[in-house]
Amino acid sequence: MRQLDPRLQQASAAREAGRHDEALALVRQAFTDIDGHTAPEIASHFMTMFLWETLAGEYPPARTALAEERDVQVRRLLAGEHEFLVSAPAGVFTPHRSRFAVVVRMNETLADPGSTHALFRALADTDPELARRFASQALPAIVAVGDYALADRYRGEPLALLDALNVNARTLPLMPLPGQAPRVAAELMGICGDVRIAIAVLDGLGRPGEASVLRDALLGGLEAPALRALAQQELVEAGSINRAIVEHQMAQQMARHAGAG
Repeated sequence: MRQLDPRLQQASAAREAGRHDEALALVRQAFTDIDGHTAPEIASHFMTMFLWETLAGEYPPARTALAEERDVQVRRLLAGEHEFLVSAPAGVFTPHRSRFAVVVRMNETLADPGSTHALFRALADTDPELARRFASQALPAIVAVGDYALADRYRGEPLALLDALNVNARTLPLMPLPGQAPRVAAELMGICGDVRIAIAVLDGLGRPGEASVLRDALLGGLEAPALRALAQQELVEAGSINRAIVEHQMAQQMARHAGAG
């Protein structure tokens, strides 16, 4: 396995030492190389974005630079460069990641759903098939700006995977051991997220009765009471399921360490 880009380690150290300008320069260099057909392994991309997002919260020039780079990425996407992280050194597998996803993540950091909404509308007008491909990533921003009619056009059937979730929940643990993938919880979070979007859209369109029916259909359709309780909380407070899993696994780890001691 290749090592993480050393510039990112240097950037992290510079940030910790308060040399934000140096850290920003290193992060921008790393980002340019990732997007410049010499992409390192996927971990470098995630670390680059994490560091830039952290800097943006601490150092206003980093936020300005992120907005500028976001605008560059938007122009490239509209010019037809749809894929990000598509090229890598020989023998290194690099998963495809859409340029749209990169823009969405930047806009989330910048708290600018209007930018994602405007980009999606442009794609919907010029390339409806591409817009449909990216719709699930754009829907939270579309709802955030109140364009419920557009969101209604592109949202899917939120309960389409409910039966499959119930099947998996019969044999797979809701709260897995540390190190195991929380598949059932992840599927539940996905369905709850889709239902939250649909409820917001229906309420926004003045159809609260349909929103209430959908909510009841989700909760009533979940076979396991534990799933139902988590879903009910998730609909009220997004992120509740993830926090419950983290807390459970932390408790298991502490119990394991206590037992070993």
